[in-house]
Amino acid sequence: MSDKISREEFKKALWKLRGDGFSNHEVDEVENVFRGDMREGGSSAGMSKDEMKQGLHYLRHHPENHHLSHDEINKLEEHLKHYL
Repeated sequence: MSDKISREEFKKALWKLRGDGFSNHEVDEVENVFRGDMREGGSSAGMSKDEMKQGLHYLRHHPENHHLSHDEINKLEEHLKHYL
């Protein structure tokens, strides 16, 4: 466990989502929400717990901007928390 989700861990989480039945489009939507966090370099590299919470909050409060169900967002949270 660490205090950040690395790029590799994020990729593993995305593969797990595919295994949970997420479509390629839904996985792309997840990637787009967290893209900025994953592209940071240096000591900011990866996704912090706060950045994860912000992304999940966005998904939960802006359902008109994506195609993820409430249950899918919960699965995403579960997979991301696994790496924190």
